[in-house]
Amino acid sequence: MNRDTLRQTQHFWTNTYQAGELEVASITKAEQEAWETDGYFIRRGFDSAKNVQAMCDELVDLIRADPPSAHSGHPGYLIDGALYVQPEAKTPPHAVNPEDFVAKVFNAHLVGNTRDFAHSPAVGELVGDILGPNLDVFQTQFILKNPGAWGQPWHQDSHYFNFDQQPQVGLWLALTEATLENGCLHVIPGSHKRPLQRHEPDLRPGANQGYLEIMGLSEERSVPVTMKPGDLLVFHSYLIHRSTDNVAPSRRAAMVYHFGRANTVNLAGPEVQKLQAMVTSWAPVLRDGQTVAA
Repeated sequence: MNRDTLRQTQHFWTNTYQAGELEVASITKAEQEAWETDGYFIRRGFDSAKNVQAMCDELVDLIRADPPSAHSGHPGYLIDGALYVQPEAKTPPHAVNPEDFVAKVFNAHLVGNTRDFAHSPAVGELVGDILGPNLDVFQTQFILKNPGAWGQPWHQDSHYFNFDQQPQVGLWLALTEATLENGCLHVIPGSHKRPLQRHEPDLRPGANQGYLEIMGLSEERSVPVTMKPGDLLVFHSYLIHRSTDNVAPSRRAAMVYHFGRANTVNLAGPEVQKLQAMVTSWAPVLRDGQTVAA
C-alpha cells in the first residue's frame, strides 16, 4: 500500500476522535512573549482526555496488527509502506504486548486520528500564527516511553533538520500524564536564542537509538514540563531539551508533530535524505491561511 492510498484508507480507524472539539484560538500576548523569551509555551487542556485516548488506542491497534515479532532481526520496519516502527533498543522489563517492545512510530500524521489533529483548524491557527500562512507538517513521532525506557539526552531538534528556513515548530501532545517519574521533558528556557550547539553521539553503554547529545550543559536553569493528557507543549526547534528515564510502572505516551514553512528546502546530502525519507513525509496543512483537508 503506497502513501497516497494510506491517507485515504479507513483501515481500522475508530472514528471516535473529534477534531472539531478543539478550540480555534490565536496565540495570546502572554504566549507570544513566552515564545520570544523562553522558546516555548504550554496550552493546558488543548485536547480532551477522550480524544487523546482514542489517538493512542488507534496507534496501539496498528502495532498489534503488525507487531515487532513479525520483523525480528530488523532495526525497524514499515507498516503499510509508510509508518516506520522503531523497536526499543533493549527489551523492557515485563514486556508482554506488542506495543511494549516499540519505542516510536514515525509518520503517524498520515493516518486516522493523528492525521485529523494535524489538519485541524485549531492546530493550523496556532502554528500559523508563528510560521505564517503556508505551513506543512513534515514529521511525527508516536512515542510510547514504556516502563524502563531510557530518556533522550539534551539536544536541539534543528540539529536533525538541515533546512534552508528556520525555525520549525514542535507540538508535544501528552497522550498520558507526563511526570518526573515516567520521564517528562525538561527544557532550558531561553536556549532557543543560542546557535546550534555541537552534538556528540550518545555514549551510554548499550545506547543504539541513534541519539546525539549536547555535552557540558549546566542544568541549573532547566525546567521539568509535567503535563496532563491533552496538554500541548509548543516549542522552538532551537530550544534545548531532553527527557529522562521512565522509572514508573506505566507508559508515558505522547504525539510529537514538527511543522515547517511550505517550500522549505532540505540542505542535507543525498545519503542523509535517503535515511530521512523513512521518517519524514511532508504534507500541506495551511495554504494562504486556509486549512488544507487531509
